[in-house]
Amino acid sequence: MQAAALAGAGLVAACAALARVPNLAQAPVTFLLLFAGAFACYALGAWALHESRGGRAMLLVLIVAGGARLALLPAAPTLSTDAYRYVWDARVAVAGISPYLHAPEAPALSHLRDAAIYPHLNHPAWHTIYPPGAEAFFRAVYAVRPDSVLAMKVALGLFELIGLGVLIGLLMALRIVPVRAVIYAWNPLVLVEGWGSGHLDAMVVPAVVGALWASVAGRHALAGGLLAAGTLLKLYPAALLPLLLGPGTLPVLGAFAAVLVLGYAPVASGGLSVLGSLPRYLAEEYFNPGLLRSVVHFPGLEAAALAVWVLWMGLCRREAPLPARALPVIGGVLLLSPNLFPWYALWLVPVLAAVPSLPWIAFTGTLAMAYTFFLQDPWAIPWWARAVEAAPLAAGAGWWLYRRRPLDALGERSA
Repeated sequence: MQAAALAGAGLVAACAALARVPNLAQAPVTFLLLFAGAFACYALGAWALHESRGGRAMLLVLIVAGGARLALLPAAPTLSTDAYRYVWDARVAVAGISPYLHAPEAPALSHLRDAAIYPHLNHPAWHTIYPPGAEAFFRAVYAVRPDSVLAMKVALGLFELIGLGVLIGLLMALRIVPVRAVIYAWNPLVLVEGWGSGHLDAMVVPAVVGALWASVAGRHALAGGLLAAGTLLKLYPAALLPLLLGPGTLPVLGAFAAVLVLGYAPVASGGLSVLGSLPRYLAEEYFNPGLLRSVVHFPGLEAAALAVWVLWMGLCRREAPLPARALPVIGGVLLLSPNLFPWYALWLVPVLAAVPSLPWIAFTGTLAMAYTFFLQDPWAIPWWARAVEAAPLAAGAGWWLYRRRPLDALGERSA
C-alpha cells in the first residue's frame, strides 16, 4: 500500500504540473516528460493495487483518481481545442441556426464570432461532424452556463465519473476485484484527454461500459439502448453491436434502432447535411494515420476493413466473456481508423480493467507520442515517434506469434 500511495501522489503531482503549463502544444517536450512521469507512477500504482482487496485500497484508488482529475480540471485545453468547438456549436444552435449547415467562417455566422471562442476553433472551414446526441449535450451545457469551456469540461467530467462508477459495477458483476478499476481510474490518457482537454469521448465511457454491464446482466434492451446513446455521441460505439447479438438479439436491435431514430429525428429534415464535414474528415484529415492509411491512402479502404473486422470479430469466440471479445474489436477499430487521435482510445481503457493486456495498457502510454506532432514546423509526427508509439503492440504481436510457433520435427521427436 505504501508504494501505491507514493505512486498515487506522484501521479497527482504530475497532473498538477501539466495543468500549470500555459500551452502544452507550445511545450511538447515538457508535456511528454511530465506525461512519461505520470505514466510511470500509474504503472507502479496499478501493479501494486490491481489485485488488492478491501476498503482501504479502493479508497486510495478513488482519492488519487479524484485528486488527479481536479488538478487538471482548471487547465485550458491546449493540446486540442475541440472543447471550444463544442461551445461554438451550442452558440450557433441557440441562435436558431443548425451547426450542420454552416462552417464557423461562413458569412452567415459572422455575427456570432468573438475573441474568446472563435479564434481557438480548429478547421473553421469545416461544418461540425458531431452526431445529434452530442449537439444536444452541448446545448444543454450552454443553457446552464453560456460560452464557458470550463462548464463544458465540468459536465463531461461528471459523466466520466459516472463511467468510473459503472465500471466498478461491471467488475463486480464479473466477480473481478473492484480495485482493478485503478487500470482505468489512474490512466494518464484518460486524465489528460478527459479532464485536461475535455474531450467528448469521456462521455462515451458510461454508455459503452453500461451497455456491456447490461448485456452481462441479461438486460438486452437496456444494452442496445445504451450502445445507441453512445453512438449518438460518437459513431464508433456502434462497432460493438454485433457482440451483443445472441439470445437477446431482437430486444438489442429494437432498442438500438429506436434510440437512434429518436436521436436523429430532430435533424432528419436536413438529410445528409447531418454528416457535416465527416466525409471531408475521412478523406482529408491526416494526423497519426491508422494501420492501413500508413501503408496506402485509398478512400473507403479503411471503412471496408473496419466493417470486415467488426463483423468477423462479432462471430468469433462467442463463448468468451464479453469484455474479452470487446477488446479486439475496439483495438481493431483504433488501428484501422483513418486517424488515431489519442482521445479515440478512451473507450478502450475501461475494458482493460476487466481484461488486462500489458501491450494495450502500454499503448495507452505511447499514444502520447502523437503529440510530437508539435515538435517540428510544419507540424508532423516524426517517424521515430510512430515507431515508439507502435512498439508495445508490435512486441505483443511478436510474443503472441512466438508462443504459438509450431514445434520443429526434432522437438516433436524429442517429446
